[in-house]
Order: sequence, then structure tokens, then C-alpha cells
Amino acid sequence: MLIKIIDCTESYNQDIEGIVTFFTNYFNALNIKSERIKFKDYRIVTCTQCRCCTQIKGEEPVKCVIKDDMNPLLDKIEEGDAYIILEDRNDLFNKNKVHEKVESRLIAYHYWPYGQTDSILRKPIFKKTSILINYNTTKYFMNHSFYTTKISMEDVSASIGAEVLDWQVIIPTNDLIKDYAKRLKELADLLINSLKK
Repeated sequence: MLIKIIDCTESYNQDIEGIVTFFTNYFNALNIKSERIKFKDYRIVTCTQCRCCTQIKGEEPVKCVIKDDMNPLLDKIEEGDAYIILEDRNDLFNKNKVHEKVESRLIAYHYWPYGQTDSILRKPIFKKTSILINYNTTKYFMNHSFYTTKISMEDVSASIGAEVLDWQVIIPTNDLIKDYAKRLKELADLLINSLKK
């Protein structure tokens, strides 16, 4: 049993580190392995949309012709049995750039031959599970960034073949872990229980 933390955050923040530490400590206490993939620490370029990786049929993601760090990270993603997809959003009108790059490169999980109108998920039947965590500092009434970020995170989960079990927007507080501990535990338990089925 291995839970991967797909960390698409673009800024360093003590709250984010606290969230990751909460999950890893909780899993460790239950003898469940977890591993964080912190994408901003790797060299990942934006997809060129050449679609070379989408031409071959099959369930497994096809490696990209771009020689950066993404291909070995695809292997790391595949090792996971379940996922925590973590993203931060710090601007109401601009998307998270790290997430955008990662999401664009997950086209490797799609079959899309030239001449075909739309892509098809390589893993249309979700055999894995995920929870979504959005650390969001854009405090506005009727905040559309909550919704748009959720959609893009759901797209990542679908690409890697994981069903979204639940999601949570986390807004900064004076004692974030204390304020959100109950909810984070609920989400962790939901993910763990999905692995027992």
C-alpha cells in the first residue's frame, strides 16, 4: 500500500509543509507508506502539443520525446495505489503555473491519434482513488478560483486513473493544522478505507 502525494504547489509555505507533514505522520503511525512528488523541485517544461505520446494504444502512459524530468516522474506516479493531489492558488485571475505544466504533460495518459477529434483516457475505469487539497489564499466572496481549481485537479486525477473521493479548500488561519486536523483526518481515513476494498 503506497500513497503518493502529488504536490503541484508553486510557492513555499509553512502551512503547505504542515499539511504534508500531517498526512505523512498520520500514515506512518498506521504503517502506511507515503511518498511526496514535489514537482516544483524538478525540471519540467510545458507540453509542446506534438502529441507523439498519444499515438500508441495502451493503458500505460507513453514517455515523452522531451528529455526533462517528467518521464521518470510518470513512473513514480504509477507506483501509487492512491493519491493526495495538492495544489496552491495565490492569484484569483492566474492559474498555478506548476500545475499547468504538470497537467499539460499528463496528456501521456491519453490516447489521441492524429485525425481523431478528441482524446480518450487510457484508464477510463478508475482503479485507484484520490483526495484533492487546494490551499487557497484568494479570499473573495463567491470565489470562482475554488471551483476552477477543483476542475483542473479533477482532470489530473482522471488522467492518472483515480476516482476523486472528496476535496477540501484550505484557507490560511492562525493555527491551520489545529483548525483543519479533524477534516484532514477524515480525508486520510477515506483514502485508506478505499484501499481496503
